Amino acid sequence: MNKQVFQIQVLHSYFADGLYQHCKVLADSDTKKLMDRYKLLTRMSNGIFSLYMTCQDSVAAFVHYLNDHLQGEPLRFLLAANQEQFASITDLPLDWCGQVGLSSKRAIAEKTQSGTQLQLKAEWSNSAVSQQNVIGVICIYLDDLLMMQGNNIRYVIEFKARAMHWVYYLINRSQTKLNNPMICNKERYFFDGPESVVLSNGEKGLSFNSGDRLFPLEQVPTKLFDLVDWLPASMHTESQPVEHCLIRGLPTPNAGQFSVRQKDTNKYLCSEMYIYL
Repeated sequence: MNKQVFQIQVLHSYFADGLYQHCKVLADSDTKKLMDRYKLLTRMSNGIFSLYMTCQDSVAAFVHYLNDHLQGEPLRFLLAANQEQFASITDLPLDWCGQVGLSSKRAIAEKTQSGTQLQLKAEWSNSAVSQQNVIGVICIYLDDLLMMQGNNIRYVIEFKARAMHWVYYLINRSQTKLNNPMICNKERYFFDGPESVVLSNGEKGLSFNSGDRLFPLEQVPTKLFDLVDWLPASMHTESQPVEHCLIRGLPTPNAGQFSVRQKDTNKYLCSEMYIYL
């Protein structure tokens, strides 16, 4: 009967289900040779990588034996994913270009409803592997497994989506007369603006921005805003201005659709979107 040695779960807040879709955990060449020698098996399912042993020993006894053989060297695994997509959707330092370093030596225990899991904190390091689409290297030290007594060990790697400033440009090419246009959502959060602008093509428009608020990228947008216009009370029987929705569900940023701006000495990401009437 196969026995589970440990698991590694890869999460990313960009994806709707929270799992890092299409991301794989692969043994490097030296670890693969060792796995073949000791008949270790792997499985990747629903964002969870599992390592199994096939011998009859207890997990603790086998890990202790393997640790003696490795003389303190870790098992090394490669975190593989589309590098371009990873750089676009992940909250990374703006000037960083390398690979993510993850080690069981930096694991932090976190209690969940299903038990204790070990969070592997990312370290933004230089590229250690030249292989294409390797975004990180995971080192699992067997003495760390021994400290956990070999019972239901799950390491978790969690990446956060990039957050950015939003700007909408409204270009009115129709005969629609705008009185007091605004951009807001159901929770009554209003964008700053409008401000009159002249676009790069010479066309006039209005700009709205999210102010100090940043929004994370999402595979399936949940933060939706509408373009509304406040019509003056004189146009209706009501004594108060009336809100008229012009466009429900404005466009939201796509991965990679952003530019770098600077305010004072701080750089920030900005996504610009265009609305046409």
